[in-house]
Amino acid sequence: MEVTNEIYKEPKYTMHWLGSQTLYVLGISIVLALIASGLDGFALGRQESGLLAGNGYEYVSQSITYCFAVIAITSMSLMLIEVAFRKGINYLQYGLIGCALCLFNLLLLAMAEKMSFWIAYVVVSIMTIALISCFVMGLTKKKKAAFLSTIILGVEYGLILVLVYMGSMALLIGSLSLFILIAVAMYFTLKLKVENEELVLK
Repeated sequence: MEVTNEIYKEPKYTMHWLGSQTLYVLGISIVLALIASGLDGFALGRQESGLLAGNGYEYVSQSITYCFAVIAITSMSLMLIEVAFRKGINYLQYGLIGCALCLFNLLLLAMAEKMSFWIAYVVVSIMTIALISCFVMGLTKKKKAAFLSTIILGVEYGLILVLVYMGSMALLIGSLSLFILIAVAMYFTLKLKVENEELVLK
């Protein structure tokens, strides 16, 4: 009788994993967005103290409103990267990435007190994107995964900067952007297949 030495591995990326991971991502996005929203009052106090000049408060406040979307979209993108490259990212690491995205708003407020808002925004965006991309590179050991993270975050922060400066057009552009985002998400979910009880991106 032939004896096999193969060890059966439980499928990790299952539909159950997808459901629980999505709930975790949404939960942590809500919590961190609520924490970030507390910065709005803090920013108002800084403006009243004369530390935040011009339209600084208005711009910072608007950028804070997009915090939930940035954390949720980035985290869900990381879920797809995790499935595509078969490299596990644990809950703590998802939480740390969410914290870095949340910290963006505090850094933006601090730097907007010392320089023009758009310069502060670009500097903090580059810092945050570089930090998260390097972290993803360390987690996955894949340059392509880090590159995808850079592109996703770059598009998100670029779009937010445009929305902040668009004023009355922000709602229209934001709504159209969400429509495109949902279409892209639908496309990628069509590529999610279940093979041997495990999700694969094909």
